[in-house]
Amino acid sequence: MFILHSSSQTIILLLCVDDIVLTGSSLSALCSFINLLSRQFAMKDLGDLHYFLGVPVTHSPVGLFLTQYKYTFNLLCKFHIHTCKLVHTPSSLRTTLSVSDDELLTYPIEYTSMVGAL
Repeated sequence: MFILHSSSQTIILLLCVDDIVLTGSSLSALCSFINLLSRQFAMKDLGDLHYFLGVPVTHSPVGLFLTQYKYTFNLLCKFHIHTCKLVHTPSSLRTTLSVSDDELLTYPIEYTSMVGAL
């Protein structure tokens, strides 16, 4: 992340490999900065931000929201838990756990894959 800050304006450039997100406090300063960059580097202005690094971006009057709803839903489907009943607390409030309480998983690959994806 690069920040150009002066007394009258701020420009923020977020760069990740070949994805760039630009924003600023002044539209004219932002357009000038984009023109400067495009003279130095081959680039395309894709307009308003809708995705960044595969994460959907939603615009609202109070800011931008990044959500991973689709990714999360696909994970739930992959592990066949997308139809589970919703609860506020997924486990009993009075449960105590012990190493010897339950059987070990005979095939923990799916569990470790799920945890790793989260």
